Amino acid sequence: MDYPVLPSDVEEINRQLRETYGIDTESSQPMWRVSWAADQYEMRVDDVTANGVRLLFPELMKLPKYSWIKDMWILENLVLVPIQHDSELAGVKKSYECIWKFKDRFEKPVKPEFWACQFVIDLVLSVKTRNPMNVRKYYDPDVSSDPKEQLAINKKRIDDLVEQLFGDESDLMMRTVTGEAVIVPRNYEKSDTMGDKT
Repeated sequence: MDYPVLPSDVEEINRQLRETYGIDTESSQPMWRVSWAADQYEMRVDDVTANGVRLLFPELMKLPKYSWIKDMWILENLVLVPIQHDSELAGVKKSYECIWKFKDRFEKPVKPEFWACQFVIDLVLSVKTRNPMNVRKYYDPDVSSDPKEQLAINKKRIDDLVEQLFGDESDLMMRTVTGEAVIVPRNYEKSDTMGDKT
């Protein structure tokens, strides 16, 4: 499967993540990054090869890190490897771990966005510190002092969200909101004015 977005878009997101959330001072690696799951490998001590062949003795092998994630962009966080997994990862002290998969409600991959990364990261940091005030204060560039302009901005946001959630299913949903269409229950029986069912 081809990448769902251009690599330059992901590079820009990763640059913003590096500038916003910093780097690990020991390794100079970014604390957060967006990557293609299928491209991530790790050196791991295991007795099963990538092809599923069981070995008599465990060996150090280069194996896919996220074999359970198919064709998807992910948001990763650089974390300390727990002591109990130290021998399994051949002494590696820090490792990137998947925190979020960019997918829609149908499990289809979606394009990563920086604002989505920010939302997830700030939520994770808030939970880690147990301090809801840790959530960053956002400056919203789409706020206008003109009420008519703000109404147009809000409508566009809602339209974009509906398009993202429901795609091109049909405009029937909107017609029910505007009154152009009604939903008739499956067990509805029409009756005339005299009360006789037809």
